[in-house]
Amino acid sequence: MVVNVTSSVTLAPMPLAAAYTASKQAIEGFTGSLAHELAAFGVRAKLVEPGYAPTTRFSQNIDFAIEDMIPEAYADFAAPIFAAFANPPMTTKETDVAEAVFRAATDDTDRLRYPAGADAVALAA
Repeated sequence: MVVNVTSSVTLAPMPLAAAYTASKQAIEGFTGSLAHELAAFGVRAKLVEPGYAPTTRFSQNIDFAIEDMIPEAYADFAAPIFAAFANPPMTTKETDVAEAVFRAATDDTDRLRYPAGADAVALAA
């Protein structure tokens, strides 16, 4: 069993995330094809797609504010997006991701995608 973790940005277009989305879409395409290729050997490949998880430590991977990367010409466009990120109506917890990974790893069906977290589940619907 191969379980790759991508992101809910692959479920719906989101502003200010083009490069990030492209990298996650690449993993999605790779895993989808891999699932077909490995099936002949009895190996499954699955995708876990977590939503926005502000309580994780992923944001500590950089030592600058994302807002500082926004060119001045985009500032008016970006401001309400960052404001919405500051108060999301739904988020993903670490336990949501762990549960989705477990479901994916123990599911013997051909299901490929497992959204993780209330926001990802809503996007997937």
